[in-house]
Amino acid sequence: MSVARHHAEWLSLIETSGPFLSMPVLLRVFPQGLDARDAQQAARLREGYENWLESGADQPSVHHAWIRHVLHELLAYPIGWLAEGQAIPPGIQAVMAGVSEVLRPDMVLKRSDADGKPILLVALYPPEQDLEKPISGKLWKATAGTRMMELLHAADVPLGLITNGEEWTLVSAPRGETTGFASWHADLWMQEPLTLRAFHSLLHLRRLVGVADPDTLLALFTESSQDQQEVTDQLGYQVRQAVEVLILGGQLKTRH
Repeated sequence: MSVARHHAEWLSLIETSGPFLSMPVLLRVFPQGLDARDAQQAARLREGYENWLESGADQPSVHHAWIRHVLHELLAYPIGWLAEGQAIPPGIQAVMAGVSEVLRPDMVLKRSDADGKPILLVALYPPEQDLEKPISGKLWKATAGTRMMELLHAADVPLGLITNGEEWTLVSAPRGETTGFASWHADLWMQEPLTLRAFHSLLHLRRLVGVADPDTLLALFTESSQDQQEVTDQLGYQVRQAVEVLILGGQLKTRH
């Protein structure tokens, strides 16, 4: 299988909306394909997932243990880098004045030094909350994705992650640009390991802070946006050329 087909296959297995990573960027950064699957890590993940399925909806501690398993073991986010509660830096919020609501993340991934800018904002929801529907019990009838988008814009943090344990949605929302969403489902990680490899490859700590600046996830979104703009510009140029040819052809027929 060619590398391009490999990337096209996993892209077809996840749900995306808005801008996402372009094929040229994926081929440049993952020329040999996605990160290899770790069989032992996958086995532990399956065990955690099955335990969550059995009792996560009834036991908040199990629900949070499953989410932490994904964040800490699968994605390698250090415990000391995930701030919660009072440890979350001040100012990371969005005041929605029209609905008298203040949006805050449940976790903030940031380097251990106090002055480090957040890398990723995380919002957690109970298993029964459909991330595509308005959040239960809130005055503002907005989905989890819309809430995260507003929070990212207000905090000037481009990347966010929202989850209810089953669905894991990456949100890319740089200020002044169209927001992009990409969603993975935990049950599909078990059925289609390629989707787990994609989730791991893109959201692992290494891809966020452990590679050269042009190869970080944020930089990949920026480069992909430029690629897509070039395609749009080229299509616009081709359309203009076609219109000019039609007009010229019509003028020549009129003269004859």
